[in-house]
Amino acid sequence: MDWKTKFEGNFWHEYRVRVQYADTDRMDMVYHGTYARFFEAARVEMLRDLGVVYAKMEQEGVLLPVVQLTMTYRKPARYDDLLSVLTNVAVVPTSKMVLNGRIVHHGEVLVEAEVILVFVDASSGKPCRAPEAVVKALNDAGLILG
Repeated sequence: MDWKTKFEGNFWHEYRVRVQYADTDRMDMVYHGTYARFFEAARVEMLRDLGVVYAKMEQEGVLLPVVQLTMTYRKPARYDDLLSVLTNVAVVPTSKMVLNGRIVHHGEVLVEAEVILVFVDASSGKPCRAPEAVVKALNDAGLILG
């Protein structure tokens, strides 16, 4: 588990991303909307590293849309910074999954996020329980806080 790290006293999944020119705005800072893309990539890779592939889950009839995203910006990231995008799970997933996110550079938190997703049955369009394999993988990895 080379993706697992300890930060703020908890275990997190770590996804690394280097800031490209296209990620920045005219003020030489990462454009605020880019952080949402970083958090999305980190979430997908966290699940992939645990053996849960989004595309396969969708083929099996379970969708996982974001229903709420909250971000707090502390300091800007800049071109060529190598960032750690950290993700863990706030509570055991039910029909929804609440993720905590941090974007960190040299040990300093630049952005904090909370992402709420809902498991949805693709055929009915209604919320459904989280697949047991997803909950087990997150729990076995020590990424569920509560």
